[in-house]
Amino acid sequence: MSVPAGPSQGDAANDMERAQPANDRHPLPREGGRGEGRLSLVSVAIPAYNHAAYIEACLASVCAQTYPELELVLIDDGSRDDTLEIARRFLEPHRERFRRIVLERQENQGVSAASNAVIQACRGEWVHLLGSDDVLHPRKVERIQQAIAEWACPELALVHADADTIDEHGRPVVRRRQKPRPAPGPDREAWRVLFLGDNFIVNPTVALRREAFLAVGGFDRNLALEDIDCWLRLSARYPVARVPEVLASYRKHPGNSLRRRVRMLAAQFHTFGKFLAEHPGLIAEDDVRRHFRRYLKRFWRRLRRQRPGLLPRVLAAQLKSRLRTPQAEDYHRLGRLLDQAAG
Repeated sequence: MSVPAGPSQGDAANDMERAQPANDRHPLPREGGRGEGRLSLVSVAIPAYNHAAYIEACLASVCAQTYPELELVLIDDGSRDDTLEIARRFLEPHRERFRRIVLERQENQGVSAASNAVIQACRGEWVHLLGSDDVLHPRKVERIQQAIAEWACPELALVHADADTIDEHGRPVVRRRQKPRPAPGPDREAWRVLFLGDNFIVNPTVALRREAFLAVGGFDRNLALEDIDCWLRLSARYPVARVPEVLASYRKHPGNSLRRRVRMLAAQFHTFGKFLAEHPGLIAEDDVRRHFRRYLKRFWRRLRRQRPGLLPRVLAAQLKSRLRTPQAEDYHRLGRLLDQAAG
């Protein structure tokens, strides 16, 4: 899995392990069962790319976690800056904080491939996936692992929480409106809101059960919205749960790919089309029709100035959606038009 981060001292730089006694202050799952033994190993996985300006803050937030038994796995996806060097220098005096540290570099393959690789390299049952420009609040890992233990839902695949937003300087960003949040606890039909509503899963708050993530095939390298696609596939097969606390900060800055609105809307159409093709009949036909018309309006708002000649096709698609249920290809067709417009 790629090139090591750099020269090692014994196993120091690439795979450092330690033993640490249990901390009885944390009522969390323990290795050995029935509360015996030390706390279970939990992984923090960071796919990193061109975030030299933010990686120290990201890693400092991991070091500050109140959950003691952590491993840190970071894979640099061929950054053109010195993200990996900064990460290595920062972690050198913090080796004893982690039971295991892995630092590696791979040739640039994109966020999906890097995320798949970093999760594959983890050893913990639960993996807290963290973007290299985002930060965790100190009790993020502890609170989510406590909730997992309290719910006692062995098939649970994904846990998420709430987040605030910061800018490139770490200053709070006040959002105009807050999106509705799902109810706390496990939900066996989270796919319904993920498809029909808005994506309510904020990425730096996510914890994944590694086995379930790998079982659904991980992130799709062919999709720009690899996260929403993966959350949909996981939620169609496993329960998803929310902890109703602000436990991470999402960093919004000019480098965020979501700012490319036309391309991201195209990715939404392709993601929805894929989900309908893979899960026929899961979404009720009336819901699919309403959903398609809702996104058709978004399609036209994005392209009406750039491609006014598309109006007849938009009107025809709207009419057809009232006569028959849109299919996966109807979503993909509009996605391809948006791809062309995005260039």
